[in-house]
Amino acid sequence: MKTIDKDIYEKIRDDLTEQLKQDIEEYGLDNFDFQIIDSAASQEELDRKQKEYIKKLNTIEPHGYNVPEE
Repeated sequence: MKTIDKDIYEKIRDDLTEQLKQDIEEYGLDNFDFQIIDSAASQEELDRKQKEYIKKLNTIEPHGYNVPEE
């Protein structure tokens, strides 16, 4: 397991969807790649960027692990 992946995973684990947690448990963390792709100066900026990346990368289930907003 790559150290950076394990460190990042430990920090974000509680924020992951149940499906992603299950898949990591089933397939192992080594089969997933966690990367910091951006940063934000505020929670508002972080929320905005997250929505932009989800849309840009089409990561709503079933194409990814993000769940649709209610």
